[in-house]
Amino acid sequence: MDYSWWLKTSSTSPEGRFRRDRHGPIPWPQTGRSTVHQQGSPCPSTRRLACPLAATTRSVLAALASTGSGERTSIQVVLGPRLRPRQVRDVDVQQRALVTRKLGEHGFGCAVRLSASAGDLPAAESLVRSIGAALSGLTAPGVRVGLVATSTHSVARAASPWFWPLWLSVSDLVPLLAWPTAPLPLLGVPSPHPRPLPAGSYPARGTVLGRSTEDGGRPLALSPKDRLRHLHVLGPSGVGKSTLLANLALGDIAAGHGVIVIDPKGDLVGDIATRVPPDRQRDVVILDPGSEAVVGLNALDDPADADRMADVLLGVFHDLYADAWGPRTHDILHACLLSLARRGDASLAMVPLLLTNPGFQRSVTGRVAAADPMGLGSFWAWYEAISEGERQQAIAPLMNKLRQVLLRPGLRAIVGQRHPKFRLRQVFAERKILLVNLAKGTLGGEAARLLGCLAVALVWQEILGRSRDPATARRPVFVHIDEAQDYLALGDLGEALAQARGLGVGFTLAHQHLGQFTPALRAAVVANAQSRVTFRLSPEDAAVLARTLPRGELATEDYRALPAYQAYLHGLVNGQLAAPASLRTMPLPVARRGLDTALEASAARWGTSLDAVERDLLELSGISPAEAGDAPRERPGRVRPGGSS
Repeated sequence: MDYSWWLKTSSTSPEGRFRRDRHGPIPWPQTGRSTVHQQGSPCPSTRRLACPLAATTRSVLAALASTGSGERTSIQVVLGPRLRPRQVRDVDVQQRALVTRKLGEHGFGCAVRLSASAGDLPAAESLVRSIGAALSGLTAPGVRVGLVATSTHSVARAASPWFWPLWLSVSDLVPLLAWPTAPLPLLGVPSPHPRPLPAGSYPARGTVLGRSTEDGGRPLALSPKDRLRHLHVLGPSGVGKSTLLANLALGDIAAGHGVIVIDPKGDLVGDIATRVPPDRQRDVVILDPGSEAVVGLNALDDPADADRMADVLLGVFHDLYADAWGPRTHDILHACLLSLARRGDASLAMVPLLLTNPGFQRSVTGRVAAADPMGLGSFWAWYEAISEGERQQAIAPLMNKLRQVLLRPGLRAIVGQRHPKFRLRQVFAERKILLVNLAKGTLGGEAARLLGCLAVALVWQEILGRSRDPATARRPVFVHIDEAQDYLALGDLGEALAQARGLGVGFTLAHQHLGQFTPALRAAVVANAQSRVTFRLSPEDAAVLARTLPRGELATEDYRALPAYQAYLHGLVNGQLAAPASLRTMPLPVARRGLDTALEASAARWGTSLDAVERDLLELSGISPAEAGDAPRERPGRVRPGGSS
């Protein structure tokens, strides 16, 4: 049943007319009407309504929000003749201020109709009366607000009345409109946060990051050229960050680029490895310490670049153990790395052998000491001259740090290969796809961080090596690092990112909150990663990023209110920073093969077994396999990406 009322006070009729712009009916069910009549007592036109705007808005919206399923309510305001401000003359002094406030404003002749549609008349009447009760807060001294029954037909047509029952100033009129201007939250009114932003100038082709929440859900992409200016991804766990990274990497793979992914959990590696297109599956290299045959990383196999690579490894250990790093440890590790690198077919796993095995030590140091008597020759002369007890005391802090790596068979197999089948330069020269699984739950946090920092440092050296190639030969390569704060030991990161861009390498750096970065690292990322995808943020991070945008573009509350799998993209378009856009991540495509199949294919093509690595180390030490015990080694249990041990 339908139920319709007029809101009623009383008014005079000043001259003037207001033209109606709307013609024709407004759709409204017409199933009956009420004849109940209620009217407020007349009041002088100079009296004003009470105008508690926020309270009235909340009450009216709460009443409208109480509408149930199949019910409908409305407040219809029809404006008529215009009321111009007038000067007040011949009015009692006591009434002058009140009359001036009323007649000194613009106003209108008005009809305010309350309507409801429900399953029966009592329900419809109850809905209308609840709105009327909400408006009763406008009652003021000398003014009563009440209801008068009217025709539902007039509501449907938004008809102008024969006479205008109300003459209201603008100040009186605004509270009747129930516009959601009061502080949020308001019942029945969706929050304005997060603010939806259109796709704007972002291209639909390129590397697709997701789909716009506006504009029909069209793709939002960045061009490869803009991607080379780096991408910063920020958001806590569970909001869609890993899904975005996986789709980014898969897009780069499909486009034929070289790709490196460093994943601290393992799930991201599994998501990517199982979805690589068939024509690129032979390019996939999975560095997984839990594999039966692991991919090796070796920085000490090129004597032509010995000093630089020794410095790289020394820097990785120094950054990892800065709080427990002494000058003697630095001196001993530097000498060992230089000696092994200048040998040319060494590995990091040979450092303990060099310090504790006299026969192997002589085979290495004799040659390097002769070539560098004032440097390495002097160090090894001192080392041999001190007593055994002094040697053990000197090398103990270094051996403690090396054991974090070498006591783990999988890591020992990775860093112990003297001639690994895979070289990092193949990512850059042959567009290979390197997926590094650091699974902290399997490796332990410290070992995972060491391996990750080593991988990033070696990648960086390969990037610098591209400076020897002509610019036309530098195919784009994209490096994706999740939990980037754990693995960025690149010295001046700002300079590194600037150089990488010029050498055709784009970084995607993802992490959970800005507090994970040191102030210097945060400044470098914010300044040099010129595109950013931001998921739901903490209040502190939201405030920081809101201040980086033009005033009013996004507020702190917008970042905090983002639901899972939605983000803001603020990136480059043709080298220019575009306005932010609202983005929804896309679900991952269907897997093309099982994870075990991907791991086995990579291990067969690029891996070396732990037994083979250790036989090589035993031969160097002069110990036969029989003396060491040639029983087959059981692989330690591991958790595969997306699975269990």
